[in-house]
Amino acid sequence: MYNYNPRRNINQTSNAGSNNFLQNPKLKNVDPLKLKIIMEIQRKSQNRSMNELLPEIMKIHQELNRRNMAFTKEETAILLEAIEENLSPEEKKNFAMIKQFF
Repeated sequence: MYNYNPRRNINQTSNAGSNNFLQNPKLKNVDPLKLKIIMEIQRKSQNRSMNELLPEIMKIHQELNRRNMAFTKEETAILLEAIEENLSPEEKKNFAMIKQFF
């Protein structure tokens, strides 16, 4: 099961790369739990390849289903932006193909 600490401050997951992401005005209306999930994936994507990150994304999807939650189209777009921000140019090309499925 993918564990999220609802008491963890969003700013605890941020770093220099994600500070710009935190300024995204689209984040204002995102459910707090979903925002924490997005920020956690954004943080994890900094040190992982796309192949390593895909299982994490699947775990998130399963956890949201378990809680009877789902990302909206806008939240999904924000999540994809968060992931893409930290990918290498080569991974961004591959990710563009994956994004078409969302």
